[in-house]
Amino acid sequence: MYNIFMKKLRLNFSEKNALIVAFALNFFIFGIELYYGYLENSSALLSDSAHNVGDAIILGTSIFVIYSSQRTKAVLAISKCTIWGLFGILALYQVYLSYSSGQVPSFYTVGWIGFLALVVNIASTLLLVPFKNNDVNLKSAFVCCRNDALGNVLIIASGFFVYKLNSSWPDLVAGSLIGIIILFSATKLGLESYHIIKSNKVEVGGKSCL
Repeated sequence: MYNIFMKKLRLNFSEKNALIVAFALNFFIFGIELYYGYLENSSALLSDSAHNVGDAIILGTSIFVIYSSQRTKAVLAISKCTIWGLFGILALYQVYLSYSSGQVPSFYTVGWIGFLALVVNIASTLLLVPFKNNDVNLKSAFVCCRNDALGNVLIIASGFFVYKLNSSWPDLVAGSLIGIIILFSATKLGLESYHIIKSNKVEVGGKSCL
């Protein structure tokens, strides 16, 4: 059943169309999370909004290098990972600001926005699954959306525990974990992209090119 669905998805969506739709979805949910995160002073929502705007940049730039060489895609992937990492640091800084304020966010708002974001990112991830192994450019886009979906599960869980404990700590923990996930993924994919560039240089020196 899964393989049939993936085959139909690949037939009906090109790499470019999948990236465009995923970009639009991520930009949409970024705006929603930023607004309500600021309204509720939720570090989880604001951290995830930072993640989503970083993803939107990554997905948007990925559209323009679909037909480029593997080396070009890897160079761009490193640039995107750098931006991604900066958003991870920004997410952790937001946790500090939320901790300093001491405000307890609305569990209802955090939970429902987290659920909406989860639906959006699952849709984006499914769109990119058929193409994720094509090259490092598409893999970076897929990893972004997949990690966002994981972050959304943390947001929903934090909303539940904020309600149970009447404390901002679950929100702060979720925001911290999202920031750490961003930094870890950016580092891992950045190193993978570096190895692609390095191997490409060796092959070019040996009269071969990707």
